[in-house]
Amino acid sequence: MSIKLSTYRTEEKKVLEEQYEFNVIDEINIGLLHQVSKANRTNHRNNTASVKTRAQVSGTGAKPWAQKGTGRARQGSLRSPQFVGGGVAHGPGGRVYIDRTPKKMKRKSLDMAISKRISEESVFVVDGKGMEKPSTKLASSILNEFKINKSFTFVYSENDDALIKSFRNIKNSNIISVSKLSTFDVISKDYIIFSINAINDISKEAK
Repeated sequence: MSIKLSTYRTEEKKVLEEQYEFNVIDEINIGLLHQVSKANRTNHRNNTASVKTRAQVSGTGAKPWAQKGTGRARQGSLRSPQFVGGGVAHGPGGRVYIDRTPKKMKRKSLDMAISKRISEESVFVVDGKGMEKPSTKLASSILNEFKINKSFTFVYSENDDALIKSFRNIKNSNIISVSKLSTFDVISKDYIIFSINAINDISKEAK
């Protein structure tokens, strides 16, 4: 399906309406979007909470005192949780967060998310042809041309180094490769901007 998107041409310094191929989906499945987005966030969780068990803390392996005759409770190691400096029992650590989602579900939810943004007129394209060096000033002027004053996701592809460096310093921006673009990247920001190379990659997949 052919769609029209506002495209900024850096060579001509103006916005034009260009035609692109995309599989627009009219019926949005909120449940699918939620499921895929939740899975995406789960897979990006960092398992940083971790404690040492009695086997991991440093300390002697000798028995603290005799088994019998002291009147105290029997103890086998000073590295037990009840002693100061001992290991922690049942603490966090070692958990792996993985939520596997079928590729077809990921692709369909991504198409749905982009289709929703298209219906809201929140999808734009930047043609960086002839752009030899990065310019944050130019990126800001492009946002003004598109009337973008909120958070946005910039999607790039190969040979878009100048555009990447131009947009990455702007506040509330999310820079992502088209090969790694997920449903969450689309729905978590108010606008989405594709480089001409990125939108062409998506158009090839739509054919």
